[in-house]
Formats: sequence, C-alpha cells, structure tokens
Amino acid sequence: MASGRKVAVRVGCAALLGAIVHYVNRDVLHYAIYTPESFGRFWPTRMFIIPHAFAAAVGIFAGLLQFSTYLRRRWPQWHRRVGYLYAFCCLIGAPAAIGLALHSDCLVCRPSLGILALLWFAATMIAVLLARRRDFAKHKQFMIRSFVYMNVFVVIRVAYDLFVRGEGVSDARILSEWISVVVPILATEIWLTWVPTLTAGAGSGVPHKPAPVRVKDGSERGQLAQTSD
Repeated sequence: MASGRKVAVRVGCAALLGAIVHYVNRDVLHYAIYTPESFGRFWPTRMFIIPHAFAAAVGIFAGLLQFSTYLRRRWPQWHRRVGYLYAFCCLIGAPAAIGLALHSDCLVCRPSLGILALLWFAATMIAVLLARRRDFAKHKQFMIRSFVYMNVFVVIRVAYDLFVRGEGVSDARILSEWISVVVPILATEIWLTWVPTLTAGAGSGVPHKPAPVRVKDGSERGQLAQTSD
C-alpha cells in the first residue's frame, strides 16, 4: 500500500512538472518580448501580467523543491533559502493576480480568481509565520495550500485547452474557471483536515476515554462522572 502510494505521488509530480514546463514555455516566456502582439489581450494589463507570470514561474519550481525530503534533510539551509525565494515570488505574484482578476473581461469570473489570489497570498504569509515560530507541522500544511492555490492557475490553463474554444467570455469559460478554482480548494481541505479528523484513531478498537478532570478537593474524576454530579 505504501509503495503504491509513493508511485502514485511520483507519477502525479511528474505529470504536474510536465504541465508546468509546457505552460511556462507556451504562456509565460513570450511576455519577455515587450510588444502588443506578444501580450495580446493582456497588453492593457501588462503591469499585472508581467510580475504575476514571471514570479509564479520561478515560484512554482521553487515550490517543487520545497517538498523534497532529500533537500530538507541533506541541506536544510538551502531548504530555508528556497523557501524564502518561494514566499517572495508568491508575495509578488498573488497581488498581481488580484489586479488581473479585477480587470478580467469575464465579470462572473472575477470573484473566483480574486478569492483564489487572496487565499494564495494569505496561505503563504501564514506558512512563513509558522516557519518562524518553528511550528513545522502546520507550516507544511499551509505550504501545501499555498502551492495548490498557485497551481490552480495551471489547472485553469488545462481546462481552457480541454473545454474552451475561441476567445471571449463563454459559458464554457465561466464553468471552467469556477470548477478549476473550487474543486482543488475543496479537495485540499478534505485531504488536510477532513480525512485526518475522520481517520484519527480509526481501527484501533480502543474506545475514547475522557481525560480526568481535577476537582476542588484535588482528586481526579472522569468527565462522565463529573457531569453526572
């Protein structure tokens, strides 16, 4: 079971890396050519697309390195440095994404993109704060959230390629953007919070015993005994 899970994780990471390389090559690098033809419909919002695209492109590769157990154990100082690079890229890319959302030609899509960018920014800030407090278990959870939120923009590009035909606003584009935003967010929360809660202690066969409660005379009694008094 464990080996199968590792294989699934590695296959998923390889597929994600392939998609990232493809979309960075196709949808980011051409912004290095500063012309209206190269930017297309993003020329009016080039002050947002440039920091968003390039910061996210660097951050997404830095984020992949952050989840390397080998890097974290072998070179912890480089893990921290790459982590700060990732956070720096996120704190540039996320506000720029908010600007893009506010100027999107799809009015119905603006809330989903804006909320996604806000969550990305907030999760990154919380992850940095938890790392500085050395609460690494929670830090890892918020790093996962931050990385998922960043990669939702890749998921949106995949949905465009699969379901959206032509430029402009369409029902397919609206559904693709909303589903691409909502589903990964919900799936991440189910994985990080619901599943651990539901599986905690499952299968142990040991009933949960309430913690003893200290009463005024200094003795200890179970919670059920206390409430029955």
